[in-house]
Amino acid sequence: MRWEYKNKFSKVVLLCLLAVITGAFVCMIWVCSFSVAAGSVVINEVCSNNFSAVCDEKGEYYDYIELYNPSASEISMNGFYLSDDEKVLAKRSLNGVMIPAKGYALIWLDGTGEGGSSEDSADSDSQSSFGISREGDTVYLSDSEGNIADSIEVPALSYNTSYARCADGEREWAQMSVTAGASNNNGEKKNIVELEDPVFSMESGFYDTSFDLSIAAAEGEEIYYTLDGSKPDKDALLYEGPLDITDVSGGENVYAARTDLSPTNSYTPDFAVDKATIIRAVSYAPQKDVYSNIVTKVYFVGFDEKTEYEDLAVISIVSDPESLFDEDNGMYGNGKALEEYKEAGGLVDGELLSSFTDAEGNQRHLYMASNAFKEGKEWEREAFFSYFDEEHFWCFSQNVGVRVAGQSTRGASQKSLNIFGRDIYDENVTFPYEFFADTSYSTIKLRNGGSDNAESKIKDAFLESLAEGRAVAVQHSKPCVVFLNGEYWGIYNLRERYKEEYLENYYDVNKNNVWIIDSGNGNVGGEDAKNAYDQMVEWISAVDMSVEENYQAVCELIDVQSLIDYYCINLYVDNQDMSFGQNMALWRTIGAEDSEYGDCKWRWMLFDMDISMNQYDSNTFAFSPRRDGQDLMDEPVIKSLMQNTGFREQFYNTFLEIANTAFAYDRVHERLMEWQETYEKQVVKSHQRFFSEDFGEETFEAYIEQMDDFFKNRYPFIVECLEEELGMIDANQNAEGE
Repeated sequence: MRWEYKNKFSKVVLLCLLAVITGAFVCMIWVCSFSVAAGSVVINEVCSNNFSAVCDEKGEYYDYIELYNPSASEISMNGFYLSDDEKVLAKRSLNGVMIPAKGYALIWLDGTGEGGSSEDSADSDSQSSFGISREGDTVYLSDSEGNIADSIEVPALSYNTSYARCADGEREWAQMSVTAGASNNNGEKKNIVELEDPVFSMESGFYDTSFDLSIAAAEGEEIYYTLDGSKPDKDALLYEGPLDITDVSGGENVYAARTDLSPTNSYTPDFAVDKATIIRAVSYAPQKDVYSNIVTKVYFVGFDEKTEYEDLAVISIVSDPESLFDEDNGMYGNGKALEEYKEAGGLVDGELLSSFTDAEGNQRHLYMASNAFKEGKEWEREAFFSYFDEEHFWCFSQNVGVRVAGQSTRGASQKSLNIFGRDIYDENVTFPYEFFADTSYSTIKLRNGGSDNAESKIKDAFLESLAEGRAVAVQHSKPCVVFLNGEYWGIYNLRERYKEEYLENYYDVNKNNVWIIDSGNGNVGGEDAKNAYDQMVEWISAVDMSVEENYQAVCELIDVQSLIDYYCINLYVDNQDMSFGQNMALWRTIGAEDSEYGDCKWRWMLFDMDISMNQYDSNTFAFSPRRDGQDLMDEPVIKSLMQNTGFREQFYNTFLEIANTAFAYDRVHERLMEWQETYEKQVVKSHQRFFSEDFGEETFEAYIEQMDDFFKNRYPFIVECLEEELGMIDANQNAEGE
């Protein structure tokens, strides 16, 4: 018994001793880890103006702080915090963050004020309760005792720029290209802007004759400039005296000579396209190694003799060629997308296939094998935008963002472009010019003609103009000629975009209180807008509309006249590319407002009507080859509403009213002739630039004649189809429209 007792006692003592030793060892490891983190983990990179440089796993672009662990062991950041306030250091808990040896942790900062406390866990994919001011801020890394392990004063940063150690963990900091989650050693230093801008002796504009251009900077500063649209620095051309500005249209094509603008069209013109002189200049102080902002001017010389530009606005867009045509990051050219297409199976025996099925079973199309089909903020590029009115007076210039726009037409050589005013580019966000009376915009579209870009280029814009005044939204349009980096880039339609500003301009509603649906998706309002739209469609489709009480409930959900106008217009013009899930847009206010249109009813918006006016004897009520034979009138919403007698009568009468007013042949013919006169010379010139030198006025006039013939013959045929569809007879069927 004594031995057994001693043995048990010994075991207890031994176990206790082991526990003490183990506990002490664990504590020592934790303390060492804590100490190592405090002594070695550093703030390595900070970004306070992350527009599109790098996104989190949900696709959001937040400020971030990158931490770096220079040690040979993984380190836990439990008990550490990040903050932008020395008096409140425990803003962002780093509990749960592990940094591998010689590795990085990216901490996202969403600035919502909803970050965690010291009891919360966190990881590198979490967001935090503070943001970093783009005008300059200080960030701190601290422990639970309030000891600051590292801090850095961050200067004001331009967009997509970081403030980072020039080499990981080292002392020297600089404004750098973003290298989030990767080594700073591969980063590129950014030019520091401190100097006053260089001063040009002549403003951008149209000049009849050549002139000498002088550029001035402060004493002791040098001036560097470029002529190709690229951003100047000390490696550019050194300004040594006045520059001779002449008509350069006879010079060699540069951008018009590129064969990588389209994966399906490598045509380039044999003639010299019209050109303007682009001067981009910057001041530089070699002693301080600092710069001024870049100043851009554009000069058109000798265009007074070129009558095809008369009475047309002119737009100059200047962007660094790398932004447009770089193999990896250029937004405009075919780039790496075409090479990927070839490697995936699109190149057989030296021939490019128009389409093929890849190893994963995906259908690939050649026309989409272009960087231009990349979408989102990552593919927006900075540009310098100058606008000259119809009399060629310079109206304004500003830095903007540019993205390729459209759907299938992204594969065209002349691409549609969306233009964005943003505070990251320029102090002007809203354009300081009324493109359309009594409107203001921070975004516009330069449309190439959409699906009609290789033909008349005017179908959609013309048809929407005819529908103005009806109970549907229309995008107003004006012709303009675009020059890209100084080279003629063809005629475009400058268009409004269906965004919040548009609704504020025309419907006097709060732009922060609207939803917009585009082809079934929440273009403005996201999932909330889509869910509300889906519920509306589902309810109307399912309910018996012959019951008047149900129909009256519908009248509280939608503007019935707007829906009827939208349908009647598209049916009359034989739009083959529209349905509830395709090329249909509508909007409503989210909450009620004290205004005519603040009633939360859905209203319809016309757009993308290029595949219209196909044949006057096309029965759009019954069949559409582009909808795989699906009948527009079988759309669930319309099919349900047609059960109601009142709706059917309103639909029938509206159709005839539109046919006899908006689309009356005499009215259409007169306007079409005006559009022909405005567009003809430039459409011919544009097609010769992008498609064929054989395109002439007779080809354009044939497109116009086809449109004219459609309206000349449409009324009697489509009214008969209407009567067959609705089973109604119109006593006025021999009215003006016939």
